[in-house]
Formats: sequence, structure tokens, C-alpha cells
Amino acid sequence: MQTCEVLIVGGGPAGSSCAWALRRARLDVLVVDKAVFPRDKVCAGWITPPVLEMLKIDLDDYRRGRSCEPITAFHIGRMGGPAVEVDYDRPVSYGIRRSEFDRYLLERCRARLSLDTAVRNIRRSGAIWIVDDQFRASMVVAAGGHFCPVARALGNAAARRAQVVAAQGIELPLDTRQKAACRIEPAVPEIYFCNDLMGYGWCLRKGDFLNIGLGRKNPYQISKHVTCFCDWLKRRGRIPTDVPRTLKLRGHAYYLY
Repeated sequence: MQTCEVLIVGGGPAGSSCAWALRRARLDVLVVDKAVFPRDKVCAGWITPPVLEMLKIDLDDYRRGRSCEPITAFHIGRMGGPAVEVDYDRPVSYGIRRSEFDRYLLERCRARLSLDTAVRNIRRSGAIWIVDDQFRASMVVAAGGHFCPVARALGNAAARRAQVVAAQGIELPLDTRQKAACRIEPAVPEIYFCNDLMGYGWCLRKGDFLNIGLGRKNPYQISKHVTCFCDWLKRRGRIPTDVPRTLKLRGHAYYLY
């Protein structure tokens, strides 16, 4: 059985950032995640300058071999209606690929890792936490997102009261012809609200990749909403018409605070 001072369940940005801070304080930290990194993560994928500052990320270093598109404006509107462009005089965000960003943070944190490890059982033994009879820790951190097994095991009352946004999205590579046909500018992500204001869709270009998705407070027929959104973007000439209509969409959920 492995022993540590702090066991962090979840190796995404929250877990790896927590591990990075604790390791800087010289604590013995072990991060557990059911995935093997790099892994695909459904997310529009952009970060703000305060994130870079808080996590002390060297932008020049991060850009080496990774997508990092400066965002200086947003194209915002309503599906089927007019839109406006909000311009800034500086980068207010950076478009990143979560597969690259999450791996970077996890490798940088310098904690011990146990990947490809799904947490199933958590119990307390005196002052020690026992996880799956494999790990012993004085403290456990729940950083597993909406479906975090630690939060589920301990009964997260606040999460049960929170509203959940159900979303589907995809990040796909563009070939040479598709890149020429795509009207989404890397510096200007496009966000469109649903007509009933129950959700929004996004479209973001990151170099050779295009990220499209939609999230709603009401999960009913979410796939249909995403398909209609993609078809509308095609009719408006924003994305290539030969982007597969039957996209291999992946779902995720997050709390609305």
C-alpha cells in the first residue's frame, strides 16, 4: 500500500495545480487519475492571463510545440439573429488544447502519479484515509470534476443543489482545404446563445484544430441542439460544409454557480 501526506483524486488542471502548490511547500503528494495522459478532454479550451500569472506559467516556454492562440476579441450573438464583435487592445485569453495543457501541468507538478487508476472505495480509519486498499493518506483532495468519486462518496450536498449544464463538443483537425474554408479566426472565438437563453454554443479555432460545442441547462435532446447549431454555422459559412454532419461528439457536464 502506497502512503502519502496528500492524495489528490483527479489529474486535471485543478488537481495538478493543487499538487504543484503542495509540492512547492515540500509535502509528499500522490495524484491518482483514471486516465492516461495525454488524454482528450471535451472543453472549448481557453485560459486567461490571471491563470498564467497565478500558476507562474512561462508563456514562451508553454508555446514551444503547443497550441496557444492569443484571443483579442469575441464574436457574440444569438443563434439565428445578429451578432456583435467585442474587441480588446490586448490578449484577454489564450486558446489552448486541453490534451496539451493538462499534460503540461501534470508533468510540471512533480508529484508522484498513479494513472490509469479508477478510485472506487474511500473510507476513514482513525486519522487516515484509505482508498481502494491501495493508498493511505492524511488528507484527500477531491479534484475529479462533476463525477468526482470522492465528492460522490462523501455526499456533496452543495453540488446536489447546484444546477448542471450538460454539454457536447468536439475538437477536430482541419485539412488544408478545410482550413482555407473555415471563417473562424483564431483570435476571435464565436459564442452564440440559444434562443431560449437556456444555453450557448461556441466555435473556436486553434491553429489546425477547430473546437465546436454547445451546453444547456436542460439536457433534453442535447445532441439535436448541437447538430442544429453546426448546421447553422455551415449555412452562415462559418465552418467548412464538409465537416462530418454526424460528428463523434463527446459529452460532459459542469456545475453552474
